[in-house]
Amino acid sequence: MNLLMGRRTLGIQARLVILVFATVLPLVGLASATILRTVDDDRARIQRDVRERAENLLAEVDRQIASIQGELQVLAVSPNLRTGDFAAFDRHMREALKIRGTSIALHDTKAQQLLSTTRPFGESLPYETNSEMLDRVVETGQPQISDLIIGAVLARPILTVGVPVFRDGKVAYVLAMGLGPEILSALLNEQNLPPGWNAGVFDRNGLIVAHNRGLDRFIGQPAMPALRAQISKGPEGWFPTVTKEGISVYSAFRRSPISGWTVAIGLPREFVDAPLRRTQWLAFGGGGTAFAVSLALAWWMARAIRRPIESLTAAARALGSEAPVGRPVGGVRELDQIGDALCAAAVALEQRTHAREQAETALRASEERFRMLAESLPQLVWTCQPDGRVDYLSRQWLDYTGMSEAEPLDSERLKQVIHPDDLAATTASWAAAAEGLAPYDLEHRIRAADGSYRWFKTRGTPVTDATGQTMKWFGSCTDIQDIVEARDTLARSREQLEVMVEERTRELAAANAQLRTEIGARELAQTALVQAQKMEAVGQLTGGIAHDFNNLLTAVSGSLELLEARTSDEKSLRLLHTAQHGASRGAKLTQSLLAFARKQHLELVPADLNSVIAEMSEMLHRSIGASVDIRLSPASELWQVLIDVNQIESALLNIAINARDAMPQGGTLLIETANIGAGSNELPDEMAGSDCVLVSLRDTGTGMGPEVIEHAFEPFFTTKEIGRGTGLGLSMVFGVVRQSGGAVRIHSRIREGTTVQIYLPRAIEAAAPRSGRPTPAQPAGGAHILVVDDDPDVRWVTAEFLRGIGHDVTEARNGGSALTILERGDPFDLLVMDLAMPGLSGAETVRLARRTRPDLKALFCTGYADVSRLEDETGGDVLLRKPFGPAALIEAVQQALQRKPARGSGNVVRLRRGEQPRTR
Repeated sequence: MNLLMGRRTLGIQARLVILVFATVLPLVGLASATILRTVDDDRARIQRDVRERAENLLAEVDRQIASIQGELQVLAVSPNLRTGDFAAFDRHMREALKIRGTSIALHDTKAQQLLSTTRPFGESLPYETNSEMLDRVVETGQPQISDLIIGAVLARPILTVGVPVFRDGKVAYVLAMGLGPEILSALLNEQNLPPGWNAGVFDRNGLIVAHNRGLDRFIGQPAMPALRAQISKGPEGWFPTVTKEGISVYSAFRRSPISGWTVAIGLPREFVDAPLRRTQWLAFGGGGTAFAVSLALAWWMARAIRRPIESLTAAARALGSEAPVGRPVGGVRELDQIGDALCAAAVALEQRTHAREQAETALRASEERFRMLAESLPQLVWTCQPDGRVDYLSRQWLDYTGMSEAEPLDSERLKQVIHPDDLAATTASWAAAAEGLAPYDLEHRIRAADGSYRWFKTRGTPVTDATGQTMKWFGSCTDIQDIVEARDTLARSREQLEVMVEERTRELAAANAQLRTEIGARELAQTALVQAQKMEAVGQLTGGIAHDFNNLLTAVSGSLELLEARTSDEKSLRLLHTAQHGASRGAKLTQSLLAFARKQHLELVPADLNSVIAEMSEMLHRSIGASVDIRLSPASELWQVLIDVNQIESALLNIAINARDAMPQGGTLLIETANIGAGSNELPDEMAGSDCVLVSLRDTGTGMGPEVIEHAFEPFFTTKEIGRGTGLGLSMVFGVVRQSGGAVRIHSRIREGTTVQIYLPRAIEAAAPRSGRPTPAQPAGGAHILVVDDDPDVRWVTAEFLRGIGHDVTEARNGGSALTILERGDPFDLLVMDLAMPGLSGAETVRLARRTRPDLKALFCTGYADVSRLEDETGGDVLLRKPFGPAALIEAVQQALQRKPARGSGNVVRLRRGEQPRTR
């Protein structure tokens, strides 16, 4: 009864709830207010940040306009304008236009255009219909800025900035620069506004003149009514609105006191409002959750205090009735001490009883598992004591021997089940195992219930205690009758088996040898693949370097040749010739790089290598010297090969020079040729299945190690001392041979000489007789030529070459400029066009120009040497490779003007659609 009344009182639990109400509610309210204040501060900070962004953006726009006004004011005081030299002032305007802007125009006070950079000088110009800004400049004498207008010449939306040009203190002209809206839009994009933010510039009429997203969709569109209303109220503001795309935003705007334009920035409302909603949920939801958790904790604490008391009461009752006492529920230190004192003795007794019961249960389970395991095995299982007394026999043992479970297996019974001939060995093996001298493992015969014997393999394993003493033996007997019979059968046929093993061994040895051969071949193939990939990567790099270097050499060598005609002083000429020699060496270096990269153009013709080697033998003797004995061993009836004779001669000469350097004390160089059939094992993997001609150069020099051979074909790799080699000889050999469809190999050992083998594919057509060099073309001037190149130095040198032989030359810096010049209608006989330029390429420019001038002739120039990939771009036009001199340029110009399909010589490559360039 007392217990029941105690539960009805509001004791510990009631007091804890009251404590929660008194402490948690004020804290939750204070935290919520603090969070909401922080959100308001964040919104104010975002508003300030957006206003500052709008103000900074407006300042950038004003600085842009002020800078343009400054440039126009500098032009307005030009001496050419004061003297009335409009032609010189037109050039001055065009130079200034390169800095910024879309166009510059000079107007009189009646809005008539006098000069414009959008039209050639002297061409008639229209009257400016949108003259409001011009009138304000004439009226005020101050720089003015227009609203968005349609340009009279450009016929598209533009903005204009005008400044007065004074003469005798009065406004005589108005100089105006037109700005495309895309210039201000680019300025907006440079601000790196966050995704989803909009920024726009509006003129005094509220029209959009720039936008950071989709300028084409917004240009010229009026601002939203809400924005125009806010702009009319004051120079700056912050308000919620909806964009033309239907997006709810907060907008901040600021109007310029200089131009009257307005810059507005809009950010999605979700960017500002979402944190407030999240914070409100956090404040109210988090406060409610904290209050609920506090109440739950108070209830739990009261329950945690009550449960130990109830547990102690139950433990006391169990102890009085001698029932098992469980551990009281804890939670309060003092109550836990009482509970521990009450059940200490009961717990100790219960633990001892439980441990004994567990041990007995585990023992019974272990014995049952062993019995089940033993009786499930196909073997005869037994166990015995250390003295040999058997205490367990499996069901399989009893069934096989016919013994009963109660019958002991002593020494007398053992004599009855073990074959008499095996009894002594069995007894001796057990005795040795019992003494620990040997394992119990033997083969013997055991009698079955029907009196027959079968062979069994008996094994026994001792179980020892911590001291190493044997406690028990576990053993099994496995039926091996079939194995013994098979062993006897095998013994009777040993001789036959040995013969079979010997034959099989020979077969395996042969297979193993073949496998080793295949593994070696695969390793060689993988090594070759890795080397080829590495060489290809280096080739791509060197080819790109050579292209850029060709452009530089064109400007350098061309300028030197132009300078030579203007120099008469002997000392200056000597310096000039030295520079020309260096440029020539640079060109040769580029050709070596291109040869390695397999990007030079080869003139492949059928040729007899024996004849090529014989013709260059005298040159080899002069180049190598008398200390090296050159021996030739040409093969009879040597097949023809398809090669560039000059390049192959250079390759053989490079190899011979390397051989000479490897024999400083003199030696022998043997040059051999041979026909290699398609089925020969001598062919490298690249030439497998093809008829080839082999050229082998073998010297008696110092030789090379494997680490040197691995890098021998790489550009600029050399083992010679500084000044004796560029490291491009063998790389050029590698590139020329691979580009000719062949392969090259090096075989060498230290102090045993080096052999370089070149494999070239057999040619089907017969060798053509070698002809002399073509007669250089004679210069013929008088043509009107447009030279287009993005490199100003190359463009100037090319133009000077052509002017020097009497041509009328016009220059353009890129494809767009060239098309603008052609649109004027000036007659041109030829375009000299750089093929690779930023923006429009040379081929694209010519293709666009021929839409209006289908008969326009073109000559393409390029620093690339891989003409095969340029074939589709240039069609049937002439291609001139850089670097080039006056003679090559004159020849190419004449071929282009005459449109002759025949391939030129030197640097000129005539490309025909459908031709397969042999550059690989």
